[in-house]
This record gives sequence, structure tokens and C-alpha cells, in this order.
Amino acid sequence: MKEKSGFSINFVEVIPMNSGNPDSKEIIKEKTENCIMTDRIGFIDSGNRKEFFLAVRKASGAKSWRELALLLGLRRNRFQEHQYGQMLLPEKIFNSMLTLLPKEKQESFATLICKKPSNWGMIKGGENNYTKNSGVIIKRLREGFKRRLRDKENPLKFCGRPTHVDLDIPLSKELCELVGAIIGDGCIDGHIDKKGKSKYHVQIVGNSILDKDYLLITLPVIAKNIFGINASHYFRKDRKALNLNFYSKWLFTLLTKRFGFPSGKKTYTVKIPEEIMNSEEKFVFATIRGIFDTDGCVFADKRKIYKKPYGRIVLKTVSQPLYTQVKEFLENYFSLYSALKKTEHAPIYEITIYGNKQIEKWMQLIGFSNQRHLSKIEKLFKPLVGFEPTTTGLQNRDTTVMLQRPNLTT
Repeated sequence: MKEKSGFSINFVEVIPMNSGNPDSKEIIKEKTENCIMTDRIGFIDSGNRKEFFLAVRKASGAKSWRELALLLGLRRNRFQEHQYGQMLLPEKIFNSMLTLLPKEKQESFATLICKKPSNWGMIKGGENNYTKNSGVIIKRLREGFKRRLRDKENPLKFCGRPTHVDLDIPLSKELCELVGAIIGDGCIDGHIDKKGKSKYHVQIVGNSILDKDYLLITLPVIAKNIFGINASHYFRKDRKALNLNFYSKWLFTLLTKRFGFPSGKKTYTVKIPEEIMNSEEKFVFATIRGIFDTDGCVFADKRKIYKKPYGRIVLKTVSQPLYTQVKEFLENYFSLYSALKKTEHAPIYEITIYGNKQIEKWMQLIGFSNQRHLSKIEKLFKPLVGFEPTTTGLQNRDTTVMLQRPNLTT
């Protein structure tokens, strides 16, 4: 063993690669495995590096640089980066190459190298980045500190992820509308991934064109206001679908622990949480609005039996509990048409609010937040000057219907 440049080189018996030794490639493979986090070896002079690579190729019997790269277990482009000095050699690969040389050459090349720690590139990059951007980093830290001081009394406005899961936040129209949207066309998933980390995922799906504004603006704003979380999305071109995603432990825990939604499939069993059903009327209305915004439809019946287009608002679901809840609640305010249609897979429950006068009433009591439905309402009622109450029960309500996203302030 010879000490040089502050580290040691182990000189080993030379094993000629063209000697027919069947174990030679296995020896190289064993020595080059797991070399990602090893120390790095560089040459003091580029000429010495070129001489070293040529000597190793000759001693190995490799007919080309590609063959030598394969012998060392490296991709051709990575081998070239080492060969031309663009990247330092991992110490294990250097030692593997060194074993191919005669002992005297091993000793000679050992005097022409320098050694760097495995993370020297990250250290250098970090130092350069700090020197270049230190002013910006310090400025951002100060701004973040000021924000935390300003918002500490209102944790919902805190910038970043919540540090705790508050299951006792009060009901609001916004919260109930988001719950309704998840009931209508959402899914909830919580699992442990392959690395043992917990993953929390809430997703709402809609049409990539018709539901775009609702999924990219309306619902993300609600979630940001309540939970301080950001949403992500992606378009599925194969189905013309838009997936809105929330990766939030707080939202997942609130939905599963407080409101009792299952993690996983809920299609046939989903229902409005009892807490909401037993709460104030305005919270039930907001929840139903979210359900119809995502899973309902509005259309005009233009058959000749009607003097003018006859409006209908329809909800179809395969969840019998949800159907029963919505039907029994809406019967207190509307004349409904309900039906059960049997199919091969599962029965479909249908609820219809029919007639333009009833739609006027719907817009005053519940309304829509999804422009997909509002645009159809606009075609049914022109000009848009608001609707006058037509029943005694509405006299104490606001007589103007906003044909836009309803006011969600609590």
C-alpha cells in the first residue's frame, strides 16, 4: 500500500482481461457496483487522464471504447463524460480500472491524481448559489416571517400547508358546497406507498371543456379560503376529462373522520353527512348545489307540445341513500318527478325539477356555481333581469336571482 495525495491506493494482482479468465468480468462488475456515493478521483493533467484511459483499454483487451464501457458496467455517454474529464471518476470505478494495469503503472498513475469527497459538487453548487442569490434568499425569509406574524391569529390564511388538522371548523356554505361537489363526482383515497409514506388524495372529475372554469377556479378558490391548500390538475385527452386534485391530510381527515366518507369506492353508498342534514337550511342548500353542479344537468325540452322551451333540472345517481335524502328534502320546496330505472349493472335513481317557474324558484333557493349550467339557464330566461317570487313562502327571501356564482359568505 502506498500513501499519496492524502489517501491510499490498494495495489492488487493484475488480471489480464484477454487471458480467458471466466471470472474477470464478474470481478469488474463487483467492484463497480454501488459507486454512486463514493469519493471522486480526478487527474491533475488532462494528458495524464488520456494516457490512463488508453493504458486501461490496452490492458483490458477491449477493441473499442464502447466495449471498455460495457466491461466497466457504464453507459457509453457516461463513460465519455469520465473519459473527457467532464465528470470525475467514482473511486470504485477508478480502482477497478487500476486493477487492469501492471503494478508499476498502478504506482505511476497513483501520483497523478487528486481526490474529492462524494458530495463536493453539491457543496460547490450550494456555495455558488448562495453567493449569487443570498440577497433574494434573505429577502424571502424576512417576507415569510412578516406574513407569519401578520396571519398568526388567522391560521386559515397562513401561507403554506397547515401544521395541524382542525376537525372542528364551523360549517359554512363554502365548505358544504365543496362537500357536495365531492359527493357528486369526487373520490377519496388514503394509502401507504411503497416507501412507507402516507398519501392523501381527494379528486374531483369533470368535463375538460364544459366544467373547466368550475374545476380550475371555483373549487380551488373555496379550498384555498378554507384550508389554505392549493389544487393541482391535469387534462385527460383520452376521455376529454379534467381531474382536479387535492393532496391534503387535513381535507382527507375532515372528510373521513368528521363527515364519515369512506376511503375508496363510494358510488353506491355515498350520502350527505348527517351533520349537514341536521344543520341549517342554507348549508343543505349549498351541499345540494355542489351535488348538482358536478353530477346534475340542465336541459330544455323543445318538443312541439310546449309553446316555448320547457326547462328541467335532473340528477341521476346509483346511490339509494343519496337519492332518498335529496328527494325527501327537495319535496319540501318543489314538485318533483322521481323514477327508478333498472339496468344491467345497477338501478339508476332519477330526480327531476321541471317547469320554468320551478327553475326560477331553484335559482332563488339553491342556484348554480357551474357556468356549464348557468349558461343553459340564461338561454331559458332572457332578458336576465331577475325573477319575481311567485309563492308566499318566497316573500321573505331575496327577490333577485343572481345568474352567476351564488354568494358564499356565511
